[in-house]
Amino acid sequence: MKKWRHSGDATILTTDIMENNPFRKTDTYIHSPLFQLLLRFSALLLLYVLCRLIFYWCNTSYFPEVHISHFISGLRYDIAAITLLNIPYFLLLLLPFNFIAQKTAIKAGDFYFVIANSIGIMANLIDTCYYPFSLRRMTFDIFNFMGATNNMGELIPLFLQDYYYMIFIFLAFIFVLIAFCYFANKLNYNNFALKGKFRMVQIAIRLVVVAVLLIGARGGLQLRPITVAAAGGAGGVEYASLILNSPFSLINTIGEEQLDSKNFFSEEACEQNFSLKRFSFENQYFTPPQTDNIVVIILEGTSSEYSYFLADEPKSMAGFTPFLDSLAKQSITYRGMANGQHSIEAVSSILGGIPALMDKPFSQSRYATSYVSYALPLLKERGMSTHFYHGGLNGTMGFDRMSQLAGIEHYYGMNEYPTSKRDFDGSWGIPDVPYLNYVARQLDKIDGHFFATIFTLSSHHPFKVPAEYDNKLPKGDIAMQHAVAYEDEALRQFFETVSKTDWYQNTLFVITADHTTFDDAKDVDFQQHKYSIPMLFFHPQQKEVYHASEIMQQVDILPSIFGYCGFTGAFCSFGNNVFDDSTPRFSIAHQAGMFQMYIDHYLVDFDGNKILNIWDLNEQMPRSPLAPEKVPGIEEYETLIKSVIQQFHNGLINNKLHIK
Repeated sequence: MKKWRHSGDATILTTDIMENNPFRKTDTYIHSPLFQLLLRFSALLLLYVLCRLIFYWCNTSYFPEVHISHFISGLRYDIAAITLLNIPYFLLLLLPFNFIAQKTAIKAGDFYFVIANSIGIMANLIDTCYYPFSLRRMTFDIFNFMGATNNMGELIPLFLQDYYYMIFIFLAFIFVLIAFCYFANKLNYNNFALKGKFRMVQIAIRLVVVAVLLIGARGGLQLRPITVAAAGGAGGVEYASLILNSPFSLINTIGEEQLDSKNFFSEEACEQNFSLKRFSFENQYFTPPQTDNIVVIILEGTSSEYSYFLADEPKSMAGFTPFLDSLAKQSITYRGMANGQHSIEAVSSILGGIPALMDKPFSQSRYATSYVSYALPLLKERGMSTHFYHGGLNGTMGFDRMSQLAGIEHYYGMNEYPTSKRDFDGSWGIPDVPYLNYVARQLDKIDGHFFATIFTLSSHHPFKVPAEYDNKLPKGDIAMQHAVAYEDEALRQFFETVSKTDWYQNTLFVITADHTTFDDAKDVDFQQHKYSIPMLFFHPQQKEVYHASEIMQQVDILPSIFGYCGFTGAFCSFGNNVFDDSTPRFSIAHQAGMFQMYIDHYLVDFDGNKILNIWDLNEQMPRSPLAPEKVPGIEEYETLIKSVIQQFHNGLINNKLHIK
């Protein structure tokens, strides 16, 4: 159809733009590679939902309280897995060239589509059968397991015999994929080619589709792409496998650290040397006061060397925590030790009882959704609600994921803070003074007894102190000292507020730190204090006050809380109850492939197989390593560190960190 438009003496022929508009008819949309992409994506999503329903149907006893939210949460992982598995095919459909409509390209695309998605579906169905044995979705180290299992040739036929019906279900899925390709190709897109003035519009649309696919592959627009650990945060570690799908779990763990099995001792001997099962929690020191609530405060980067009361001589870094010092004098204190050097490692150590003994943080590793018997669910059984407060951006360091994995019900980040735009510090989040005052008010609103974790923020690089406190607080030789003084002021105001509440008198406060930060400090004894952090128990009604020289590591916190309060229950932890003299006193950490154990007044360097060096920390710097044969009890030290490492490696590999 043509239209004539007159302009003066000129006659201009204009073509009706609707003539060549590729969006003119519904038929144009249907006979388009973009519609083919949408159609196939939707079909795969339905198949993945069906796989999850089959997984649930075959394993209902493991998911007693399933909710529709678990299936909805699983859609994120299905979308991510489908995108990652099919990205080559989807990109083929988005190419603006004629050859993609040719038979050869279509057949190649169909072949990839069927094979790739058959593998994904097969992984889901295998996990459906194998879940009762592994209690988690398969990860990429399954191939190491298969390679290390010499009798796989005998096991596979037995497995197929027991689950023969899965073969027919799998074949049915393949038939559906092939049939779908056949009928989908009826909607050919031979005339899709970009042409004319709409070329740029269609290219722009394709770029938008690519962006949407990237968002789908990372699981949304959140700070970090979703991981296997995030599934536990979405529905609890018990339901993580229902939320996940096996292709995503496999892809997400490619290239991640794979722990190797350790066999220093037999399984029985290792359990006798160092058991992870915590059943009884004695308090051999005092009768605990009534404790209805528990507050664990984690100070960002704060070494005990900044506290004049807690620091060792010559206290060259100390003097910046006057309030913490005053509180420590009324508390039970220990020689606190961190289990790692990063904030992300501290949450799994403190709340999960799992130390940082591999290069990758536990909460970001393939083992994050292992079936672990954590301690916090036992507090829920006692009627205590569980909360985690951190003034940083939601998702920072994966605190939300790990805390929820460990059993935290309610996570609060900067998104929940009411005046975040006004108070944001421009880098990490909400400064400690306004945030801790906010937390104090929030705790007072909780109905019933509670367990709360509060993670401070301001004593972190770039060590910003708000202008109104800049000249009011002491400044030391390094910026960190000024930031610690600000953090201490926030702590003082927090206690000033909560001390006026009804619940304060029956609350146990445990104050520690995530790791140490010495910034540009000089003359620090790093062998002695690389992991030195505050570790104190304060209860307004406690009569016992003492300052112990024994080591207490982060993983000891929850077992010791149970011991302090006289709680009962059973859970797994690499930590011990410090109020029970029958348990060992040590701390362990891992860095650059090396294990370091602090025990008595020694530092033991262990390379994963043997002791390399032993240092006497009572000696002055510079120290020389001791000959192992000159150290009394060296055999016990070596047995202990080997047992801990074996329990860590084999417990995660074989998913045995739970109590049946």
